[in-house]
Amino acid sequence: MTTTYDPLHAAAHPEPLEDVTLYSAPLIIPVTGPVIVDGAVAVADGRVMHVGSRRWLRRALDQDLAAGATVRERHWRGLIMPGLINAHTHLQYTAMAAVGRGSYADFHGWERGFDEVYERLQQSDVSPWRHAAEEGAAMLVESGTTAAADIVTDPEAAGALASQGLHGIAYWEVMNWGNAQWRAEGIGYLVSQLGRMSRQGLPRIGISPHAPYTLETEPFVDLPDIARQLDMRLHIHLAETPMEAGGGESTLTTYSAAGWRDHEWDSYSQLKQAGKQASAIQFLDQLGSLGPDVHIAHGVWADAEDRRILRQRGVGVALCPRSNRITVTGRDAPIREYLEEGNLLAVGTDSLSSSPSLDVLDDLAMLHDLARGQGYDREDLTHRLIRMVTLGGAEALGMHVGAGRIGQINAGATADLAFLDVPVDVATPHGIEETLERLVCHGAGTNRATVLSGRVVHDAGALGEGEVLRGHGQARDIDHDAIAAHRRHAAAMAIQQPEPPQSPTVTERSNA
Repeated sequence: MTTTYDPLHAAAHPEPLEDVTLYSAPLIIPVTGPVIVDGAVAVADGRVMHVGSRRWLRRALDQDLAAGATVRERHWRGLIMPGLINAHTHLQYTAMAAVGRGSYADFHGWERGFDEVYERLQQSDVSPWRHAAEEGAAMLVESGTTAAADIVTDPEAAGALASQGLHGIAYWEVMNWGNAQWRAEGIGYLVSQLGRMSRQGLPRIGISPHAPYTLETEPFVDLPDIARQLDMRLHIHLAETPMEAGGGESTLTTYSAAGWRDHEWDSYSQLKQAGKQASAIQFLDQLGSLGPDVHIAHGVWADAEDRRILRQRGVGVALCPRSNRITVTGRDAPIREYLEEGNLLAVGTDSLSSSPSLDVLDDLAMLHDLARGQGYDREDLTHRLIRMVTLGGAEALGMHVGAGRIGQINAGATADLAFLDVPVDVATPHGIEETLERLVCHGAGTNRATVLSGRVVHDAGALGEGEVLRGHGQARDIDHDAIAAHRRHAAAMAIQQPEPPQSPTVTERSNA
């Protein structure tokens, strides 16, 4: 009987595995499933093979191994979660941390401080942007971040994510174009820069129309069309400043836009100067600039109708609370409303020119405080925030499904893992919830190892070489009860560690 190739069978039953690493911990957060106590993640060939309890995983793995396969276990005393996703940053501005340490009266004051330092660096004999961007990318890896939406203003910085093997999208920033100049020169310049980035072999490229106050109407009409023809995603600074706010009405735009939508406005600024109360989100929506291939940064001034439009169009929001304080956007984002109304949310640090660090968990802690301060009192807050910094970020970047999916730990997903050193208590359901609260409120600065596409790219003494459970074709007898007892002992020791210092208040963080 002749055996024929069956692609469905081949997909469900891959080739036997030759080399597998088990990453185990007292607590694993898959995000796409319930938390796992005394769990393990089996990784091979850059992907997750299995995730579950360590005892179950050993049995499941046995039938997948080739003769002579090697299985190594690397145990961690804290918790394991998907690699973090920074949904809004500018890595090249790592060289501009002095701006982020400044104090400003308003957004325009921050802009002037930024422009002064940027122009000075532009005059340097040697461009600083590549080195600065790669330095920022290394900071992401150390913090447990494995993917980012990185906005690129100068071409030398385009390879930042690729320099560390990070996932994500390098978005070419388009700004300071009027309509006439855009038609004459802008489109050609954009195409040349995208071609240059493409020749660099970057994993993913996107387009970032900067903001409604730096671009006139024509670029916002053309750029979505160009991006969609090229199968690229878009990322926009939107509803960040007071001038982008509407009249605060909850009326559907179908009614409120009747007095301005049929006029051919040269720019959003022109519409505002004419006394129209449309928000920047409503204006771009009328231009067709929004959609499920778009995510925005900030969304601070989004009112109820704006938030509805974002949900309706499938647009995610990357929240950057620390940056909003430093750049003086005039208010905090409406976190409670975003959560209660069900908007797609992610988290970004912005750049060091407007934020104290590139650790996205710092922003997560501030979002927790803001949500509670704004009146969000549901018990699911920590779960919602953990999703935002993992699967939410992946969805905002369009990387949450398919073979290369990120932001989750499940069979077939990209093996991106972060190893957080927070006290773990798995003895009771309440203890588990308190552990998740500690992760959200005190997790910043506690990442001790990072696995990116199955490779250990950062290890601050957390993982070591591990223990060979099987090798040279011989399976070692495994004492599962002894291992379980060891895990319980490690968890007990972890919860005896001193509590981390109390999380500073929102005001204290903003003044840090």
